[in-house]
Amino acid sequence: MLRKLSAVARLEILGGLRRYAILGLVLLAFALETGGLLFMDFIPRDIGRASADFILTVGWFAGLLFLLFHCVQVFAWNDERRTIHTLLARPIRRWEYVLGVYLGLAALLLLLNCILALAGYGILHLIQSSLHQMYFAQLTVAHYVVAWLGLYCIELMLLAIIALFSGLVRGGFPVLLLTISYYLICSGLPVVRGAFADSEINAIFPLDSILAGLTAFFPDFGRFDFKEIITEPFALAGLKLGLDFGLFSCFLVIVLGVACFIYQRRDLQ
Repeated sequence: MLRKLSAVARLEILGGLRRYAILGLVLLAFALETGGLLFMDFIPRDIGRASADFILTVGWFAGLLFLLFHCVQVFAWNDERRTIHTLLARPIRRWEYVLGVYLGLAALLLLLNCILALAGYGILHLIQSSLHQMYFAQLTVAHYVVAWLGLYCIELMLLAIIALFSGLVRGGFPVLLLTISYYLICSGLPVVRGAFADSEINAIFPLDSILAGLTAFFPDFGRFDFKEIITEPFALAGLKLGLDFGLFSCFLVIVLGVACFIYQRRDLQ
């Protein structure tokens, strides 16, 4: 089983490298990060926080482009792309195909994030060394790694959602629309909860409880946004991180399990 999973994952890794999906996004992100150095002189204070936010935002933008325009096309079914019919022939089971493709794309995402994280740290270190310590006093490597790890967790959750939607609908464009809609709902739901937290409507109708229950299906990606800790000297809260990554693991297991179940039941014709 492990050999089959690794074989499918290796095919997806080679396919992504052959299509220059990683190289193009790395060049784009590096150009954006380098161009951002030109605007740092216009920031009067808290340059470290602004620089770290910019580096992580560029990394998130590159990862989102990879998810929407590469991973969706790899996972989606359509009439022109018959690769899935060949891969699902024996001895490759359908759930092995789903997990193998997921692991291959996750490895490509990890490679992309590692390259961008190293380049981003170099740029932050360059900015810090060119300023007085009072303007950029703190740059913690451990906090920087945790921030990128949180970003990678969000991308893995969206990749699992893409695998789920690819089994529900046929075609790359519907999967793309569903993925974007899902991400917008996950991003907007905490804002809606905050707006109705102290509303008088909760005394009549349990709207806050309903919105809180929806987070089981639409998780709050803000829990994994750790950009603000990069330039802060305080220690990380181990209990909170353990809870967040525990919820992340449960989410992946459930969503990928449902995706494998759908692929087992779905007619590919």
